[in-house]
Amino acid sequence: MKRPLVITLNVLSWTAILVYLLLSSRYTRERKQQRPCREVRVVVLDSAERGFITPAMVRGWFASEKIPLVGRELSSINTLELERFVRRRGYVRSARVYASIDGVLTIEIAQRKPVMRFNTDDGYNFYVTDDGYVLPQQRQFSCYVPIVTGRFELPFPRDYVGPLDSLAGGGEKKVEKNYLFLAKLINFVKFVGYDDFWNAFIVQIRVNGADPQTEGEPQVEIVPRAGDQVIALGGIDAYEQKLDKLMSFYRKAVLYEGWDRYRYVNLKYKDQIVCVK
Repeated sequence: MKRPLVITLNVLSWTAILVYLLLSSRYTRERKQQRPCREVRVVVLDSAERGFITPAMVRGWFASEKIPLVGRELSSINTLELERFVRRRGYVRSARVYASIDGVLTIEIAQRKPVMRFNTDDGYNFYVTDDGYVLPQQRQFSCYVPIVTGRFELPFPRDYVGPLDSLAGGGEKKVEKNYLFLAKLINFVKFVGYDDFWNAFIVQIRVNGADPQTEGEPQVEIVPRAGDQVIALGGIDAYEQKLDKLMSFYRKAVLYEGWDRYRYVNLKYKDQIVCVK
């Protein structure tokens, strides 16, 4: 067979395959669009790790807004609009909505991941997530993350739900100051959470009143998981150096005097540690 004939046959074959695929795809798409939605399937991808969102809750969101899905033709359902509707819920990090040819509408959701919980002295409880989002605590589920307690000014109202970054540069000096302290505190808690030793060692982080020597910045204490010891960091700045100093103290002094010999360890002074028995 001559070479030009072979090339022609190959071109015709691939053209036929391409036409078939295009027609088949169009036929499948048209059939899917004409089908009614017979089922809404909700998949929470990380439900084994976190339980803030359940499939029943998602269905409840649509019911409360009177958005019917089952029975509607798939062609009349705007999946992008449904994704935007679901993502407006604070605990939803991402959402994907798609329909299959058998009439099943699938909603896939990934949840935000809290990295710390705040429990202030005036009874305000909220989470901060790994992507810097403020979320209210839910009654039906608790996440085991480091706890921050105490009394301090926050740069947002009690009912705020949203990203912390939107609070930066607001123009008000007091709000800006509170935001900067909270941002530093969050960085400290993240540092603790990502370090295997400190994450296992520290059970609570407490914020106390301001110290005039630090221009009014709140003072921070940490409480170990074992024993009755309290460790004062002072201001939140230079926390890595302070924790290194504490580690050196445990490796040397405590080795000879015992873990619980001192009930209060103060790290806020430069190049020294003050202990109270």
